[in-house]
Amino acid sequence: MRDHGDPVRAGLNNDAGTTETLLTGGSSTAPTLALTHADGRPPLILAHTPEASIPADLPTGSLATNESGDLVIGGRSGTKQYVNTSHWANRTLAVAPKRVLDTRALDSYQANVVTGAGNVLAGKLGAGKTIHVTVRDVPPALTERASAAYVNVTVAGTVSGGFLTAYSSSTARPGTSSLNWWGPNQVLSNLVEVQLGSQDGIPLSFGVYVNAATSVIVDVCGLILADPGTY
Repeated sequence: MRDHGDPVRAGLNNDAGTTETLLTGGSSTAPTLALTHADGRPPLILAHTPEASIPADLPTGSLATNESGDLVIGGRSGTKQYVNTSHWANRTLAVAPKRVLDTRALDSYQANVVTGAGNVLAGKLGAGKTIHVTVRDVPPALTERASAAYVNVTVAGTVSGGFLTAYSSSTARPGTSSLNWWGPNQVLSNLVEVQLGSQDGIPLSFGVYVNAATSVIVDVCGLILADPGTY
């Protein structure tokens, strides 16, 4: 075991306890820290740290692994981020279709609505309005950290021509469309892959915007999982 302030040496257990080590300076030709190793030995081994012991705010550049083997880094502005590796790869999983929104019967889906319920009048999402919904109650979206979802979006009882945009709640609404219609009294649907984000602190959320009043139905049929289990 090395004490705080001692050099960091490959091949030895370098553990200064809870004291942080800050590396400054250096360049690509003269790095602050260079790890070398003997043949057949890895230059760096990261011992697992319980997820609960890894703070939410990590200094940028910090590196750790949790008990599941996920690689964790301190990202931009000290935010904790997870690195996609062969251990921690995305997986597309079909799920039993589940309806998470139907503005014609909004009370039945209030548990999935994060914000924007007031934008629904007489069963229709108002023109130029957005409603944000979450898929956190669609297993296994929450436990296996879904990053995106496949949703079938349907408009019904259209009033005039218009378009719908589905987008991550963590981003500004893009100037694109996910579904288009061209007149009143239409029923149309489209399968959309939508990135998930966070709205008012609620994770696994996305927004649905319409530029013309219409009823909106959203069914989830698949998930992209960041921490997939075994099936």
